Amino acid sequence: MKIHLNDGWMFSLGEPDNFTPVSLPHDWQIKDPKAWYQSGVGWYEHKLETPYLTPDKRVFLRFDGVYMNSTLYVNGKQAGEWKYGFTAFEHDITDFLRADEENTLLVKVDACFPSARWYTGAGIYRDVSLIVKDKYHFVTDGIYITTKQTEDGQWTYEVSAEVETGGAPYEVIHTLLHEGEIIPWSPKQPQLYTLRSQLLVNGQVTDTMDTRFGFRSLHFSPDDGFAINGEKMKLNGVCLHQEFSIIGAAVHPDFIKRQILALKRMGVNAIRAAHNPPSAVLMDMADEMGMLVVSEFSDMWQLPKTEYDYARYFDAWHERDVASWIRRDRNRPSVIMWSLGNEIPDTHADYEKGSQVMRALQDLVRAHDPQGQALTTLGSNYMAWENTQKCAEEIGAVGYNYAEFLYNKHHEQFPHWIIYGSETCSTVQSRGIYRFPLRQSVLSDDDMQTSSLGNSTTSWGAKSIDDCIKDDRDTPFSLGQFVWTGQDYLGEPTPYHTKNSYFGMLDTAGFEKDGFYMFQSAWADPKQPVLHLFPYWDFNEGQEIDVRVCSNQHSVALYINDQLVGKQEMGTEITRNWVLPYQKGRLRADAFDKNGQLTASVERFSFGEASQLALTYEHLDELTFVSMTALDDQGLPVENANRLVRVTVKGAALLGLDNGDASDYTPYQHHERRLFSGKLLAVVKPVAGKEWTLEAAFVDEDIPVRRVNLTKEGYHVRANLLPENAVKQPLVWRLTNAAGVDSNIAQMQVDEDGQGVTVIPTGDGEVYVRCGVHNGKEHLDRYAQISYTIEGLGEAALNPFEFISAGLYSFSNVKLTNGNERGVATLRDGESWVCFDNLNFGANTSDELSVWLFPLSHDPFHFEVWDGRPDQGGQILTRHFYDLGMIWNTYQEVRVKLNRALTGTASLCFVFTIKSHIKGFLFHQKTRSFEEIEAGTCEELYGDSFRRDGAHVLDIGNNTTLGFKHFDFGEMGTREITLTYDSENQKNPVQIRFVGEEGVTRVMLSVPQAKEKTTHTFPLDEVVSGKQDVNLVFLPGCKINLYSLRFTQASGQDN
Repeated sequence: MKIHLNDGWMFSLGEPDNFTPVSLPHDWQIKDPKAWYQSGVGWYEHKLETPYLTPDKRVFLRFDGVYMNSTLYVNGKQAGEWKYGFTAFEHDITDFLRADEENTLLVKVDACFPSARWYTGAGIYRDVSLIVKDKYHFVTDGIYITTKQTEDGQWTYEVSAEVETGGAPYEVIHTLLHEGEIIPWSPKQPQLYTLRSQLLVNGQVTDTMDTRFGFRSLHFSPDDGFAINGEKMKLNGVCLHQEFSIIGAAVHPDFIKRQILALKRMGVNAIRAAHNPPSAVLMDMADEMGMLVVSEFSDMWQLPKTEYDYARYFDAWHERDVASWIRRDRNRPSVIMWSLGNEIPDTHADYEKGSQVMRALQDLVRAHDPQGQALTTLGSNYMAWENTQKCAEEIGAVGYNYAEFLYNKHHEQFPHWIIYGSETCSTVQSRGIYRFPLRQSVLSDDDMQTSSLGNSTTSWGAKSIDDCIKDDRDTPFSLGQFVWTGQDYLGEPTPYHTKNSYFGMLDTAGFEKDGFYMFQSAWADPKQPVLHLFPYWDFNEGQEIDVRVCSNQHSVALYINDQLVGKQEMGTEITRNWVLPYQKGRLRADAFDKNGQLTASVERFSFGEASQLALTYEHLDELTFVSMTALDDQGLPVENANRLVRVTVKGAALLGLDNGDASDYTPYQHHERRLFSGKLLAVVKPVAGKEWTLEAAFVDEDIPVRRVNLTKEGYHVRANLLPENAVKQPLVWRLTNAAGVDSNIAQMQVDEDGQGVTVIPTGDGEVYVRCGVHNGKEHLDRYAQISYTIEGLGEAALNPFEFISAGLYSFSNVKLTNGNERGVATLRDGESWVCFDNLNFGANTSDELSVWLFPLSHDPFHFEVWDGRPDQGGQILTRHFYDLGMIWNTYQEVRVKLNRALTGTASLCFVFTIKSHIKGFLFHQKTRSFEEIEAGTCEELYGDSFRRDGAHVLDIGNNTTLGFKHFDFGEMGTREITLTYDSENQKNPVQIRFVGEEGVTRVMLSVPQAKEKTTHTFPLDEVVSGKQDVNLVFLPGCKINLYSLRFTQASGQDN
């Protein structure tokens, strides 16, 4: 007897008192997005009656997953514990129960963070069951079924069963609850069967177990890829974490079902459960809906990735956890691979230790799946290196994380390897957000969003979705790939520190991004035409817009206001692109088959302000998902609408709202939330048999700016905000390059009313005028931009004493990738040069700089700094040792000392041999104000008599002036000067003129005779402070050789 035990629980956080009712599954952390990673102890209490407790019965409490480190108490006594948060377990509580009395179950969950690299939630987040068995019973998950097809095409099965009979003789009878022809299980036809197993002791049935399974055969070939039931099939897979926004990590079948339905529309046929064993509910859905699964054990073995992760428990617990992982799901037809781990550093750091652990895990897998129902594998980003390659020799299939470039080489080098992409793509997209131009890759921006146009790529991922698709499609020996990720997940928000990721083809609300349709064009049934047109159509008049069309048809055509823009054959491409100036109206794309027949058409319209909401209801088994879309007065979707919406539900429970915006920290359970890119999702839990209603309305107070509209006349740009009744707020103006990096080729003057700017060109190139608003957020929420091309002024210089973004690099020997925060990322192998020309130090010098790095490895390394390029006669300035380690998504400042100072105009080149993000750098000005200055470095030298001899000025006579510029004596100032000189004269009259913002200060010196080179310090009449130019005027009667001078900083008492 199995009793679902999700109801009737009480919960308390901190201490086991002040309990409040909860239903399981439950994630206590999801309520407050700003406190997701706070460690805590949660307590769950349940009062249990036991009328079934008799001497011949055993009672088990089964948990499909508790995150993490749980302890069970029954009537105040410890009945069991379990550490790992992702594997199922059960405790025999029979001996702790009291018959005919109320029993108290108390579960302690000690959740310490960080324990993973993503959001895990905390609590009893999967199903709980009470299982009552006869004392003679089948062992849990002890039924093991294997199937095969005979040569004559007939399907057969074999069964083994583990029993607990205390040594008593027994008999097991297995019955297939089906008559007729067997239909094999496949993603296209997921036919399931039930095997009934009966345990008989002394002729009496003491236990009955029904097991679902499917008949199927798998074939993995190093040359031909994957086949199921003899049918060749590419694994069109996605990686998925387990949680959902509104309910967090708490498992609910309807959320999973909705997710899988959407992914199947995209053409997905496989899921990689990243990076842990998934819930039994997901596995049930995969079996029923036809989704292949790579089930993964863990993200770490013995070497930890976070402070409180599973590595703490691995040695003591992995045998129990592997047994739970394999035994629960080994009969499922959906499981095709057992992944021993993801990006496991143990295989790379120490082959002997790593391979020993891997063999132990493989032996455990084989012990529980001896017939090899699924292949063992690893998903690794270490496949380029020898140690992991040696480990790969011992596993069934070799999974590559972001290493498609190795496929052909390794296929030739290791022809027996079965190769596939265990993790690919890692492009980032914010639904409905677009960065122009397409040719410019942009990862980070002011609004904490990424571009859905297809030009937001990470440093380690694919160059584009198009390339990701084609790399695998054009590799026939690859089993397929698993895209990171199918849906946005909570945590790990590259490239920002927002609340959720941007990697998904669906956002957290389950709304499709443009990337969804790109994969659909490649993966969906070719008999069903796919045509998608993006972006939406609402921009600045005349702004150049990249328009993209993806399709699985033969050719596509683009029209603007019914005028043909162009027609292109798709060929082997995923998308076709045009650039055209925005004009208000209708954008249309048509698709044609190879005979020229129209097969699909799609339109985008210019739209007005949001005035209404269209509601679409998606009813699943228990929950209803209500999608809200903003429309204008003409009924057109307002695809950048961001109005605040209030949702009221009567007769049912509103579980929460989500808009897919990673930067929105409004709690999901709140009844108000802003639209994001025109959409909002509500999830409702109806009461069975009771009618309910949902009302959604705009909140009319504090209406946010939807769009900044820019117009330009000459070099003058004006902004107006839409809608006109939006809340008034300051405008934020910037001048940038195409990547959003502050531009050095122009300056701007803001109009007195703040609503416009005048651009003042200072160098050649392309500059973007950007104007945005905050809409009440800490960061910019909306912005628009308009571009200028400047010519005829020459190259603008970079000021090395101000922060220089790495995105402004002028040369590299390789194609660099995007770094976080508008930086760049070097490559993993070989040398990567990041060079900057035209650094203008002026008369200042510096031999020290700060550079901000985010390396993608914890290992120490060296990098070089060069004066000039290594291939053009440059000179190395230092080879710096970096040992700060890696903090994910975080730049660390590195102070670098050079072997000599730079001055004047210089070029700088960083040379890396490892993969690291570089945010940028700045030099620390070597303030010559209080350092020794050679006389010959003066910026001005004129008069009746002098001779410049290298660093010195000799034979200085009447009325000679040495001019030195750009001193900054600060607030403390200077009150003395030291000269190094020699002179035959008894006395030399010298006037020092300090020329500053407040006028000229004159100081007279009488420099005495020094027949040999000497150093002498002279007091000044007063303290001289602030920024000054300094002129040494040698008056009539002087005859002196000057070698150097130095000012001394005044003490506080001198003032």
